Amino acid sequence: MEIGVGRFWIGAPAAAFTLEEAIACEAKTIFEVGVSGALQTFLQPGDIIVVTEAIRDEGTSHHYLPTEVKVEASARLRDKLIEHLMDGKIRHFVGPVWSTDGVYRETRSKFRRFRDGGVLAVDMETSAIFTVAQYRNVEAASVQVISDVLTENGWLQAFGHQSVRENTEVLLKAVLEVLSKS
Repeated sequence: MEIGVGRFWIGAPAAAFTLEEAIACEAKTIFEVGVSGALQTFLQPGDIIVVTEAIRDEGTSHHYLPTEVKVEASARLRDKLIEHLMDGKIRHFVGPVWSTDGVYRETRSKFRRFRDGGVLAVDMETSAIFTVAQYRNVEAASVQVISDVLTENGWLQAFGHQSVRENTEVLLKAVLEVLSKS
């Protein structure tokens, strides 16, 4: 099996474009390693999230599938990664993320609705990646590191924190190991 590593640009349109190119080059399995902003108070910078599904609140995914279609991670890939993380005693959380391309429109009411609904974090790409993968009939999963924290009172930016950098590296290695055994 051949494994390639790429870096997507920021946002759903760029991620979808890059994914379409990878699929055109015969990619069949996609594993996003990204960053996201915590919505839950128990999450801290550097924490790891294995994504189960992505709430579609960006524009790109709606060009691929009807709005009401739910997009989820490949259960096979997600479960293999969770098993790998558990075997390595790597602390992680499992749950949904909210994807939006309206980063300056993350209103308090949306924040509260998603937080109170159990959504772990917010990002900009995952729903588009899951949607394109579903539309193109390839597998996709996502694992993310908390790089910032949203609260009722503001925004804690932690993009440069050591824990964020270290756990991103941990996840890249974990995903490569999982893919090499798939």
